[in-house]
Amino acid sequence: MAKESKNILLVVGDDDYAAETEAKHAIEAHVPEDYRASAVEVVAGAASNAEGQLASIRACLASVQTPPFLDPVKLTWWKEVSFFPGGGRGGRISDEVKEALECFADTLTANPLPENQFLVITATTLLSTSIFAKRMKPIAEMKDCSVPERSKDRAAAALARLPTLAAAEHLTFAPGADRAFVAKVGPDTRTITSELAKMRTYLGEDVHEVKPEDVAAITSAGGDETEIWALTDALASRNAARVIETLRCFQGDTGWPIMISTVVERWFRSLIVAKAGGGDGGFKARKDAAAAAAFTMTELRLGRYRMMALRERLVSSQPPPEYVEMEILRTVTKPSRR
Repeated sequence: MAKESKNILLVVGDDDYAAETEAKHAIEAHVPEDYRASAVEVVAGAASNAEGQLASIRACLASVQTPPFLDPVKLTWWKEVSFFPGGGRGGRISDEVKEALECFADTLTANPLPENQFLVITATTLLSTSIFAKRMKPIAEMKDCSVPERSKDRAAAALARLPTLAAAEHLTFAPGADRAFVAKVGPDTRTITSELAKMRTYLGEDVHEVKPEDVAAITSAGGDETEIWALTDALASRNAARVIETLRCFQGDTGWPIMISTVVERWFRSLIVAKAGGGDGGFKARKDAAAAAAFTMTELRLGRYRMMALRERLVSSQPPPEYVEMEILRTVTKPSRR
């Protein structure tokens, strides 16, 4: 973090994997490994209504105002905040929430965090000209994890970070294989990491260099097109803003509501199997198990039930897109605690 504001990191951008990586790097830098289980407090930032948004702000403020008890350090991660100013369609917030955010920034300014406390905030969007952003800028290190707008720039950025991402899977690329990989998989960081994990399984433990023929044999085409896996990954993240953004990429397709409800119902069914300990241990089974870990069995069964009920309604009527979005969001939104 920056020298003049060592205690607060604000990461903004629609590359949620890169943002999450920045947060994890901050945790590694400031919290000794032996204390991470108890010294890191995660506050959920995804909220779709004013009540939930205000509750999230209060929870984060309470966390940063509570000093560490037995640990020598404390880090609060306000994770995946979905209601900062500048959210665009579906992201508008009430005046009450805006004022609460501004008061939050004012409180941090007036009461700087002690040297052994840190705050990390990750959010998809933040309007740089908003009052909240202007008040946070002097006290926080700001990092941009936005995906470049131009396709050429997205590909170049993906190619630049590929060696680091590949190293996490103990992989390197033969000449030309890296460009072939990015050209086929696309620039999305989360997709790249998923395909690298698949490549690791394909090559086995003893082979570490990826060749062009390996790319042709095992990687899935992605490019800049939104695929179904993008939706299931968004659902697995339980990030409301990301789910809505991904859903709206499908809304121009004929029959998208029935198609999406069917896919999501089958996804929940696979996660139920994984949660119960089923699966063959392959790549898909491991991915399902990782996604299922974020849900209770009751949540998975309820999510599948909601999708089956939605599909029945779609067959007999034509509810508006907003209704379909809300029903899908209900499958992954965590209930607020009163």
